[in-house]
Amino acid sequence: SLAGMTETPCVIHIGQRPGPATGLPTRTEQGELLFVINAGHGEFPRYVTAPRDARDAFYKTIKAFNLADKYQIPSIILTDQFLIDSMVTIDGLNLDEVKIERYIENSPDKNYKRHLITESGISPRALPGTDGILVITDSDEHDEEGHITEDLEIRKKMVEKRLRRGILLREEVEEPLYFGVQDPDIILVGWGSTYGAIKESVDRLMEEGFKIGSLHFSDVYPLPFRQLEGYRNKRFVAIEGNATGQLAQLIRRETGIDISDRILKYDGRPFTPSEIIREVKRIWM
Repeated sequence: SLAGMTETPCVIHIGQRPGPATGLPTRTEQGELLFVINAGHGEFPRYVTAPRDARDAFYKTIKAFNLADKYQIPSIILTDQFLIDSMVTIDGLNLDEVKIERYIENSPDKNYKRHLITESGISPRALPGTDGILVITDSDEHDEEGHITEDLEIRKKMVEKRLRRGILLREEVEEPLYFGVQDPDIILVGWGSTYGAIKESVDRLMEEGFKIGSLHFSDVYPLPFRQLEGYRNKRFVAIEGNATGQLAQLIRRETGIDISDRILKYDGRPFTPSEIIREVKRIWM
């Protein structure tokens, strides 16, 4: 909430494991999706990404830092014990694709206002100590200069300014990856580290003649929904490492698509392709 109010870029990594409390401290789960989306009191934009694998984690970490800096928001990288404990060998990373983006006002106007109300909602950000200006902010509601205020009109304008950044942020999120047949009867929906098990399951089921596909999310908030809307009339099956179908809940909240078929696992172990295939066949019958 402090970062949301002061519009301070920050990147937070959360490695999920089974809870509540100590739970299963050395096992894996996907139980914190709704927590990180709703953590903190008040309304402010944030970016949440759940990398599929080690390669995806490398690039999404860079993206998280860049978006945090650009929109002056918290970025949250949501992994789990399975991904964190994995040891893999991958082909060389393409460092030419890596771009570190900084959005700092190095020569601000002498009338600089840290929380200037702009059309985009993004205010100019200069570093404290910059020559000739004063950088002021406050965890209380504040005016454009950063001074505390309880003025009702300023409060409304500041809330709306902060939320406008979320509209632009939505255009930066990555649509889910689709793989499978062109016209599937069933689409498996997953996120994060379930990618490998779901991908192998879809490949094996296609070899058996099943008309199946998958939408797999890495960026999860703001929820990218264009691909989902394109398959709205298909039958979806949510595959999640939690007990309540948290991505399915988010999809229903954001799009109205109700995913009632769910394959959920919350015993602390990762999914295997064999159990996904078994459960998909049971649902198919």
